[in-house]
This record gives sequence, structure tokens and C-alpha cells, in this order.
Amino acid sequence: MTFHVVPSAAWFRRALQTLGRVYRFISVDDLRAYFYEGRRFNGCCHICFDDGERSFHDLALPVLEDLAVPATLFVSPGVLGGERNYWFQEVRYLRKQAGDAAIKHEIAGVLGWNDARVAPFSVNSLLKSLRLAEIWHVIDATRQRHRLPAAPLYNINPDELRALAKRELLTIGAHTMTHPILQNETDDESARQIRESIEALAGLIGRQVDTFAYPNGAAGLDFGWREQETLAASGIKLAFATDTGFFGQESNPFSIPRAALESGDTSTRIRSKLLLIPAWERVRAGKEGRERRQLRQQKDLPGSSRPGRSD
Repeated sequence: MTFHVVPSAAWFRRALQTLGRVYRFISVDDLRAYFYEGRRFNGCCHICFDDGERSFHDLALPVLEDLAVPATLFVSPGVLGGERNYWFQEVRYLRKQAGDAAIKHEIAGVLGWNDARVAPFSVNSLLKSLRLAEIWHVIDATRQRHRLPAAPLYNINPDELRALAKRELLTIGAHTMTHPILQNETDDESARQIRESIEALAGLIGRQVDTFAYPNGAAGLDFGWREQETLAASGIKLAFATDTGFFGQESNPFSIPRAALESGDTSTRIRSKLLLIPAWERVRAGKEGRERRQLRQQKDLPGSSRPGRSD
């Protein structure tokens, strides 16, 4: 199960208690032993957090330790090490300050389209069809055009990350250097983002890193065989996707499925999601996936025929 931001410690405690009535919590060491040492078990769940937003440190971690629940935190060292925000955090801020139309206007400029052509698509689908450099161009252009102040910093800092690495129940994993959609990038950039994140994170926390989570994480849209081969060559043992499902003996350790819980999920909704896990992905990401595939098919979209795609 994956979390990103938690609204309160009380909400997170209720979420874990709801999950704990159905599953036994396991560590990433247990999961590694399952895939590589033949250990077998059923009815288990591993808790993950992506990105390193401050609510993990301030709200979630005390609950994890109080309930003795092991977890893995995936971070991008190029973001946390530079004490900056992830691109999607900046976009979240811009959407509140300037609105979607303003952002879409800048995206249209990057694509060489008019505003009417981008209008039917969501901001997220459009941005997730761009390279990271193009996304940051959109962010900077929107901020400058509307004379917006810088967004607040949302994440933990390097000193806090080093302290977290010493916590017994917590494993730190890599999440690329700066959180691009890997499959949109060239072969060289995809490989660099993976390799440098593993090396930089190991240097930052002072220990080997052998777990990884793909940004966004949908197989075929965000990563493919190219990324899996790079991870294997870089010493990664477990890589986590966001395609929803259960892991089992037939699962690929470089594409482990995960389901996400969000701040609006009540205990009843969480129980419903657990029942719907096999079909959850079609409900959760269906529209965005369709839009992104449609965008990818556009012949004049930058990168639609880029080398290194793995779908």
C-alpha cells in the first residue's frame, strides 16, 4: 500500500488499523526474501511512502513506530538534496494560484499547439506526456507570466533524511534523481536518473540502496523493460510500480504492484478498495491513461517518436 501525504496522525492511525484487520504487516526484507530466498506467506502487506513530503516525517512516522509497522520511504535525492520541490508540487501550487487554463496555455506553447487543442485534456495528462525539462519550462513560464511568488517547500531536508535512515523500522529507497516520467526521456537520461539516484542516495544516507519506486509508476506509460534492465544492472532487487494488484510467486520483482490510499479515504472506503483491488486500476487511472495514450499517438507531440521508448 502506498501513501504520499497524510492529513493527520489520527487518520493515518485509523488507516493502518483498518489494514491491520485484514493483513499482517511485513518489512521490505521479508519481501526481498519472498522473491529471492523462497520464503512464502499469504495475507501480508508492505507499507510504502513516496516522495518525502513533510507529513511523513511529522505525522506518519510517529504512528508507524507506535504501532511497530515497518515501511519504505522512496525519495529523489536531487530534489531533497537541493531543498526544492517536486515538479508536481509546484504544479499543485500553480493550479491554486493561476488556474488550469493558465498552465494549459504554456503547455500549448511547448507543444506548438493552440489553446483549443489542449483544452480537452487534463493538466496532469498533458504534463505527464512531456519531458521533465519541458515540464519545468511550463512551470517557470506560468510563474513569470502571472508574477507569482515561489511556492513553499513541502519536503523534508537532507539532515532529516539522514536521521530517518537510522530508524529501525524504516528503509529508504530511490525514486530517480528529480522525478521525471522515465519513459518520456531518452535512453541516456532514463539511465542517468536511475543510476545517479541510487548512488547519490547511498552517499546521503551512508548505506546501500537496493529498492526503487518508479515515478508515477504505470507500466507501459511510465516505465518498461529499458528501466528494469538499468535497475537490475545497478544492483536494485525490488522495484515498485503503481499498477494495482496483489503480488505473488508469478510477480516480477521489478514491477511490484501497489495500491494507494488517499486523505479522503474513510475506513469504510479503505475496506471497499481492498475488495476491489483487482479492478481498482481501471477505475483509478482509466481516464488519465486513455488521455496519455491519445496524446502519445499525436504525431507532432514532442517525443512521440523518441528513441528509448519501451512500450
